Amino acid sequence: MLKKYKILLLIIALTAGGITTVLSLWLYSNYKSERTLLVGTVERSLFNVLQNYYHNEFLSDNDRAQEDSVRRHKFLLNLVGGVYPNLDLSKLKATLDTMDFHKSKSKKQRATPKNEAPAELLPLYLLERLDFNDSLVTNLEGRLGKALERNKIDMEFKLMIDVIPQDEIGAYVATRKVPIGLMTRPILVSPEGDEYLVAKFNNPWPYLLSRLAMQLSFSFLLLAGVIGTFQYLFKTIKKQDELASLRRSFVNNMTHELKTPVATVMAAVEAIQRFVNKDDKERMEKYLELSKAELDHLSAMIEKVMEVDVDERNRVELVKKEFDLVAVAKACVETVEISAGKELHVEFFEKEPVILLEADELHVKNVISNLLDNAVKYSAEPVFIEITLDILQNTVEISVRDKGKGIDKEHFKSIFDPFYRVQEGNIYDVKGFGLGLSYVKQIVEQHGGNVHVKSERGKGSEFVVSLPKKV
Repeated sequence: MLKKYKILLLIIALTAGGITTVLSLWLYSNYKSERTLLVGTVERSLFNVLQNYYHNEFLSDNDRAQEDSVRRHKFLLNLVGGVYPNLDLSKLKATLDTMDFHKSKSKKQRATPKNEAPAELLPLYLLERLDFNDSLVTNLEGRLGKALERNKIDMEFKLMIDVIPQDEIGAYVATRKVPIGLMTRPILVSPEGDEYLVAKFNNPWPYLLSRLAMQLSFSFLLLAGVIGTFQYLFKTIKKQDELASLRRSFVNNMTHELKTPVATVMAAVEAIQRFVNKDDKERMEKYLELSKAELDHLSAMIEKVMEVDVDERNRVELVKKEFDLVAVAKACVETVEISAGKELHVEFFEKEPVILLEADELHVKNVISNLLDNAVKYSAEPVFIEITLDILQNTVEISVRDKGKGIDKEHFKSIFDPFYRVQEGNIYDVKGFGLGLSYVKQIVEQHGGNVHVKSERGKGSEFVVSLPKKV
């Protein structure tokens, strides 16, 4: 079975690893897309800022009018030249220049609004006309920050002038692919000094992760679900294997237990038939009593197994009524004192002389009897038991404490499972089927209560049952 577990663990690890790899590649691809989109947005914003500054702040009104006129003339001359390739365009150019000259005298040119980007893209060579000193760079940095805010990009950045020799520009651009940082493409502003305008973002992670929040959440939930499912599957398989082992042990133990009373009864009957005189009533009575006791024991074992089987499938049908818990507990003590077969000392403590409880009297009595029987079985002679009945605000507590072998903490979660028994090495040194505590837990929980154990190896155990006063 260990080999099967190893194979199962390997399959789970490979599957989880494969899913993790796929999700990681998917997230990394999304990260690269968001990064590329961010860089593109920043570069467009920076270029628009440069255009606005150049057209609205650097150029005079006449400069802007002249530039607009040159662009219009150039477009018209190219259009006419394309239609009439042999036409002399010099006269047409002179006429257009004359018209603009008179127009400039009669009508004042209107400036481009400062907050509006020009219709034509700014040729990069015109940036050479700007003096990119510290004051201008600071001005452009503020404008770029406002532009990014309008695009809902909240990141700290630095706009700077970098000097990059021509032979190093390739390596410099390659650093833009480094995941931990982010920068725009260098914009040449001074060919003579190899000066480039660059916007650098030192910590783009928070913004990029916020953009990937939904994908990250989905991936983590999916991965957690897969791992949780595999973990639950593995625990279930392991639990089923343990339960199957316990059932096999139970069957073997039950077979041995059933053989003993049957063999005893057969021996008694055979002795009566062969050796006992019919007139020897005393001896016959002795064998008959022995047979009856063994048959009662056999019947009780069969009844217990059938009861637990019914409990697992259909649960117990409780018949609740009000009764005195103190009287029931004392009756259980009297019974165990008679059947213990060991020197037994029981101390009984009750909060009140009469404690009324609304529950199923028969099953509550069985719960107490099971706890007392276990205390006797797992204690060396003489046996010391304390049973305490306490009344709390909404519950009644039944405590059964012994000074027996005790239980290691590692068994606390399992001792209430059907068929589970604590082993001493490789053997069970106390007879039983591992059904008593399972029955106790089921009955208590059906009443809306709970049961827990306190124990220390070699110092004894205490089982505490809490039942609601009114169910």
